[in-house]
Amino acid sequence: MRALDFISVVTIPVAVVAAPFLVISWFSYVFRRKRTGPFPIKSTLFFAVPVIVGLVAGWTSDSIAQSQTLEFLQSMSARGSVSVNGKEVQNSGDIINALRGIEDRQFHHSSPTHTIYVDILDGPRHLRLFVARDSSDPHEYWVLTPSPSKLALRANLKKGIGHVITPVFDQY
Repeated sequence: MRALDFISVVTIPVAVVAAPFLVISWFSYVFRRKRTGPFPIKSTLFFAVPVIVGLVAGWTSDSIAQSQTLEFLQSMSARGSVSVNGKEVQNSGDIINALRGIEDRQFHHSSPTHTIYVDILDGPRHLRLFVARDSSDPHEYWVLTPSPSKLALRANLKKGIGHVITPVFDQY
């Protein structure tokens, strides 16, 4: 998953560098088309391939992160503990049950706002999640994980793995 995150981050500047070459080549092709100039295949591929590879790598990495998180939550033992914003909570069972309901939702032009840090400990295993309140629905929360890639982590990138609708996080 680190490699996928690295690929999805590195392809962004490659596509940005390729964009001016694509624009110049296409303008040249469109305005010289009467002279039957060659199609700008190199600049098109130099831009399109990184964009497609980056998107596929990002989507695959997000899917893997979601399945690993759900697997962790489903396999938790009864002795596991939950802390929210660094403080251990009493309603850890409610929080775990709410997070087990992570699902993909349709985009509805809202954004995450207030972020809550959730640390889940189960023996030697540890899971850190970021839960952010939705800007339009106060009971909907975006669930994010930190990126395992050091490059993505330096940029403070988080992976959106789904949404939950619950009142459990309202008090935080």
